[in-house]
Amino acid sequence: MKNAAPDSLVPKVAELIGLEFGRKFAPYQRMAGAIIDLTKRKGRCEPADLLPLGFTRQETLDLWHMAHAMVSVELRLMALRGNRHA
Repeated sequence: MKNAAPDSLVPKVAELIGLEFGRKFAPYQRMAGAIIDLTKRKGRCEPADLLPLGFTRQETLDLWHMAHAMVSVELRLMALRGNRHA
């Protein structure tokens, strides 16, 4: 194939995509981590619970829904993994 990328470029492109993906989702991951911690400690987490942790009101408006969805998936996976090892 004439237009195929050389093998030496494939890992570099994948690394760049991974870095960009990581940067894009870093704020969501940071909030998701806080939500998981609070949920484990208190049994639940609301957006207002994140304000004392340094998140701004605007961040909770912008990031909450995606971060909360990520948490829902992660907690479900954690529960499934726990059931497998029981």
